[in-house]
Amino acid sequence: MRQIYFYFMLTLIIISCDNKEDVNSKTQALNNPTQTYIINGDIEYISEITDGSKPKKPILVYDIPNYSDNNNTASKSSEQSTFLNFHYGLYNPTKSGCTITRYLDSGKSFETDLGVYGPNPYPQINGYLVRGFGVPHQNPYYGALVLIASNKGRKVNTRRGVMEENQKRGSAISIEFPFAKNVSYEITIRTKFHDNRYLIDKKYSDGYPTVYVQLKDDGIITLPNLRDQNQDPCERKDLNEIGRSGIDNYKRSYTPDNGVEAIKDISFKFSPIIEKKALLVSLHPKMRTEGYGAIPINGHTMIILSITITEKPFDSSVNVNIPEPVRRRYTID
Repeated sequence: MRQIYFYFMLTLIIISCDNKEDVNSKTQALNNPTQTYIINGDIEYISEITDGSKPKKPILVYDIPNYSDNNNTASKSSEQSTFLNFHYGLYNPTKSGCTITRYLDSGKSFETDLGVYGPNPYPQINGYLVRGFGVPHQNPYYGALVLIASNKGRKVNTRRGVMEENQKRGSAISIEFPFAKNVSYEITIRTKFHDNRYLIDKKYSDGYPTVYVQLKDDGIITLPNLRDQNQDPCERKDLNEIGRSGIDNYKRSYTPDNGVEAIKDISFKFSPIIEKKALLVSLHPKMRTEGYGAIPINGHTMIILSITITEKPFDSSVNVNIPEPVRRRYTID
């Protein structure tokens, strides 16, 4: 009897493996081939091929920035500020644990950790430790720190038929900084958003990315913020549920409301009532709610020139009162 059971289970395992390989092959067949484009030497954008042609070697595209900055701060404040300069900033090897592929005009490529942020902290110009997720890095052409976010549809063959799911990616940086309790802070990011889909495909992205800004207990970009404990911070995958749900006095968000590409200051206010030790800035693509509507195809680069952290008098009005959880009392008769 045991021998029969063994052969039965072995047959099921073989069938299961065959089905898995079959699903993978069907998944590949369902999706169109893709062409990789490299923007400004190291920013990867993947475009779907729909004209029947075959993929080529990565195609180099250049986007020369125009930094006519008319959004200067009107006046200096007497309040204490910390200025983190990412504009033409760090280009030294960081040994951060992540590398990036850079391409020369000849088409040749090489791996480097020059100006790349990863899980190992690296001191920013004025000494604050910076970590990265999804390979944020200093781009030589933009002369600034860049975060990348994108999404496109991916067809999968399931038992219920052909389904389309989000194939998304995002990136983030964290900066260790002592946020004291009972002090208010205004965090201002000088930035510019580029529509990579329009640059490559001449079609505007479906929707705009969302920036989440959080005060954290440490600078490590990992659980409980990420679901997958095995997620590699150097892979260009999505950040899962960082900042997406719940009411939190240590979390803010911003989504552009148009595609105008101009340098702008976006500001976030916090009034911590407990000490926090790090600032997290993450960029997420526009996604479809699972099972509803078409997959929004989008791809953006967030160019960060600087981050300014300004201390202000404590203002509790920016906080939302979060009720204490109701504790049930049980009595024994």
